[in-house]
Amino acid sequence: MKTKYRVVGGCVLCLSCVYECPVSAIIIIEDVSVKIDSEKCIGCGKCRDNCQNGAIQPEETGN
Repeated sequence: MKTKYRVVGGCVLCLSCVYECPVSAIIIIEDVSVKIDSEKCIGCGKCRDNCQNGAIQPEETGN
C-alpha cells in the first residue's frame, strides 16, 4: 500500500510542494491553504521532502 500525504499546521504557502509534485496532486485553496488530492497522490514523498516547515506528513491509517 502506498503512503498518502496530508497538509498539517505550519504551511506558509511557499508552494515548494506544488512545484515538486509530479502528478499535480496539490491544490491551492483560495490563496490561503493547500490540500493534497488523495486520489491523484502517488505517494512519492517529494512534497514532504521539499516542505520547508514540515507541514506535510503521512496520513494516519487504520491498519
